[in-house]
Amino acid sequence: MPLRYFARDFVLFRTESGEPKLLDAHCPHLGAHLGYGGRVEGDEVICPFHGWRFSSEGRCTAVPYASRIPPRAAIRSYAVSEHSEMILAYIGREGSSPSYEVPPIDELDDPAWTPLERSEVTIATQPREVIENIADRAHFGPVHGQFIDDFEMIIDGPRAIQRTMGRGGTLDGKPIPVKTVATYHGPAVQFTHLGWAYDMVLINAHVPIDEDQLQLRFGVSLRTGEGTKIDRKVILRHVAAARDGYFQDVAIWEHKRWRDRPLLADGDGPIGKIREWYQSFFAEEA
Repeated sequence: MPLRYFARDFVLFRTESGEPKLLDAHCPHLGAHLGYGGRVEGDEVICPFHGWRFSSEGRCTAVPYASRIPPRAAIRSYAVSEHSEMILAYIGREGSSPSYEVPPIDELDDPAWTPLERSEVTIATQPREVIENIADRAHFGPVHGQFIDDFEMIIDGPRAIQRTMGRGGTLDGKPIPVKTVATYHGPAVQFTHLGWAYDMVLINAHVPIDEDQLQLRFGVSLRTGEGTKIDRKVILRHVAAARDGYFQDVAIWEHKRWRDRPLLADGDGPIGKIREWYQSFFAEEA
């Protein structure tokens, strides 16, 4: 599968045993893209242009018409893990390793929870807008119609955690308490536990395509109880409400202008704190 993120090209494939692997996309020989016409044999991917073979770690293992493999024939590979219906890749300095892990979502293996419902959209914004949401207490009322009684944001190493308690409404307009714990595990993957009409787990994952476009992936699972039969239309209405609440923010992000030095007021939330945390994930030269 060809991928384009961070204004760079990648190729994602599975080995014969099913493991996902991620490499830079272009063959070091004459630059062919391995994701267009390339093929996988065993644990290796084969260039469609001249048949050069590369291991899942990116080393060239064979040149079919040559007796010697050029010593620098290699493609950069990336650390990859897979769980919770996600493939996660670490994009850091070459030779570096992630200092933390994104944990699995245990609820997705629990029969009391519904299968993950997923949405995906590409929007015209940048990652800082998405991240900043976790510190923005003041937007809940104007954007979501939700009244917040208690708000807390905690920085814990590579994790940023938002806890809220407030008041909202059911789908038929009845008032109901709403409780959330939203955790960013690193700068791109957020899991939210939402207590509403149903207990929910939300996945909010984003990745920049280039400087002006961002891909958002959103997933929802509800706790309905093991063996409980609930009309699927009811489930999908609650999924849609959770998703649409998030996309209310998207409608703002796509048309706003980023402020490096915003004019803040008392009650905005710890926006400066989350900006410092987010910047800590990036190399200075980037």
